[in-house]
Amino acid sequence: LQPKVSVIIPHHNNFSILNECLQSLQKSNFQNIEIIVVDNYSTDGSIEKIRQKHNNLIIQKSDINLGYAGGCNLGSEIASGDYLLFLNNDTTHESNFIDDIANP
Repeated sequence: LQPKVSVIIPHHNNFSILNECLQSLQKSNFQNIEIIVVDNYSTDGSIEKIRQKHNNLIIQKSDINLGYAGGCNLGSEIASGDYLLFLNNDTTHESNFIDDIANP
């Protein structure tokens, strides 16, 4: 049985970098994940665009920009995984990277 991994991504503006990150995560070989995007008070419409393009996300909104660490903390409060994986919104990933760390 695979452990559940909660992927937490704080985000503030810039649709394209977050979209690339999420597209790479969708190619993951690891199936038991939840993806939590923490909206750190984006003002550019990027979260609405992400909602339209990706339907397998949990989006947690913040009324202020909490920064990276604050966004991670907010996401961790609602995460249900056995493991928490914190990512920057401008990262992209190989299809096996979660499997490599969750099943060593």
